[in-house]
Amino acid sequence: MRLNVDDAQERDFAQWQIDIGHGQHTNESDEVSLPESFKCAENTVQSLIDTIYPGIGLLPHPDDHYFSQRTILSSRNDDVDDLNHAILNHFPSELQVFQSADSIEDNDGHGEEGILMYPVEYLNSINCSGLPLAKLALKVGCPVMVLRNINPGEGVCNGSCGILTCATP
Repeated sequence: MRLNVDDAQERDFAQWQIDIGHGQHTNESDEVSLPESFKCAENTVQSLIDTIYPGIGLLPHPDDHYFSQRTILSSRNDDVDDLNHAILNHFPSELQVFQSADSIEDNDGHGEEGILMYPVEYLNSINCSGLPLAKLALKVGCPVMVLRNINPGEGVCNGSCGILTCATP
């Protein structure tokens, strides 16, 4: 959702989206014609990243609002993972990998490994919507979003966003 209604460029973009919804800006093959201002220098993922996130690999890190003003949308989880990995590689800090802590309750209600129908390695390889990753790779300066209500009383709930300022696995 774009909220800056005072900006002529924002209004033009919103009007362009409405026009697309009404079937305009398309040819007889239903291919959409993009305005020149929407296009990157080259038709590559790297050019897209450089256009949307200019200076992302430079220190000091961008301000707090940098990521709230930019986004790349994709319809497939594997494409999102590839884009996230490519963008994360631009950050100058060291990569930190955080492992999940998984356990299941046994019949006594105690969290232990118990008897599993599937090996842990297989379960950790599953990457689908709604399940957290078994390994989360982050760098200082990258944006993060909370996907579960961890501590709603303190404001740490689903949809909370922030910038990673330190990383200790």
